[in-house]
Amino acid sequence: MQVDGEMYAVAGPAVSPGPIHLIVEQFPAHLPEGLAVWRDGGRLRSTDWQIDLTRAAVYAPRLPGPSELQLAAPVLRAMRERLEIPEDLSRYWEPVRRAVAAGELTAARELLEGRGGGLTPTGDDVLAGILLVHAWRGDDPGELAEVAHAAATTNLSRSFLAWAARGQSLAPVHDLVDRAAAGDRFGFDRAAATVSAIGGSSGVALLWGIGLAATATGGGAAITRWRAGAGPPVRSRP
Repeated sequence: MQVDGEMYAVAGPAVSPGPIHLIVEQFPAHLPEGLAVWRDGGRLRSTDWQIDLTRAAVYAPRLPGPSELQLAAPVLRAMRERLEIPEDLSRYWEPVRRAVAAGELTAARELLEGRGGGLTPTGDDVLAGILLVHAWRGDDPGELAEVAHAAATTNLSRSFLAWAARGQSLAPVHDLVDRAAAGDRFGFDRAAATVSAIGGSSGVALLWGIGLAATATGGGAAITRWRAGAGPPVRSRP
């Protein structure tokens, strides 16, 4: 829902925290399409329910810095090599790869924006992963924000992209990078499985964007130990 220019995704406690997620103990019983919702002081209200925002903890994940991203990059590249190209983006994939490798984010946005299926289109999820990596490596925040806000897509997707441009995503995404940088294989495998299971294809597409941008970012750490086993249980698209 969009209220006073802010986007909220209201969800129950089973959903991972994220920058636009409003996690509630009990989900409102009545949320019909087009329901009027407004801010009333510290409350989010409709005609039938209200949510007290004053007791809500603000989501503020720790963002990886350039040095941590450098450590994580080889692991993220190895992860990417196990992913299948999203079917609904296959015809655009090679130009997307070239644009990301060259650091041409506007070109990547134009190729990806609004493409594919899902509540957040597949292309937008890939673009979000790309923006996250560029934010973590310290690229100009204003330029990243311009790429996100210019995306020709839904308000929901654009909101996710705007937060990605600030370096924020769902909690398991941050855990994924932290575990990769720390050399925690078990934790990385678990985080990769969690992210890949998000939505019908959103999580895998997000991993694709992170992997593509991490490849362009570089990083020279050895990855032999990550390839020794089966690797993270990343779910590919059918």
